[in-house]
Amino acid sequence: MNTLTSIVSIGIGATFGATCRYYIGVFSMHYFDKAFPYGTLISNIIGSFIAGLLVVFVLEKLFLSETYRLMLLVGLAGSLTTMSALSIESVEMLSGGNYSQALLNIVLNLGLSLLAASLGVMLAKYGLNLAQS
Repeated sequence: MNTLTSIVSIGIGATFGATCRYYIGVFSMHYFDKAFPYGTLISNIIGSFIAGLLVVFVLEKLFLSETYRLMLLVGLAGSLTTMSALSIESVEMLSGGNYSQALLNIVLNLGLSLLAASLGVMLAKYGLNLAQS
C-alpha cells in the first residue's frame, strides 16, 4: 500500500470518528451537567467498544486489507477516542483545585474504556459464535 492510499484511508475513517466525537460532545453538553466532561467519557467508551469489535473483525474474522484496517481502527476508532481531551480536561480540573473530580474523570475514562474494549472483543469473538450455532 502506498503512502497516499494510507493517508486517504485514515482520513476517511477519521472524518467519521471526529464528527461523531464532536456531536457526542455537543449533545452531552445539552443533556448533562457542563461541570464534568461527559462528552469525552462517552466518546472514549463508545470508541473503545468499537475498537474492541473492530480488532476482532478486521484482524481475526474478516481478514480485511490494510486499507480497511487503517480506515476503521486508526481513522475511525482513533479519532473517536480522545486521550488528549482527557488529559487537558484533567489538568484543568487539577489546576482549579478539583482533585477528586480529576481523579474521577481519569478513573472513569480508563476503567470504563477498558471495560468497553473488553466487551467489544468478547462480543465479537463469542457472541458471533453463539449466533452461528
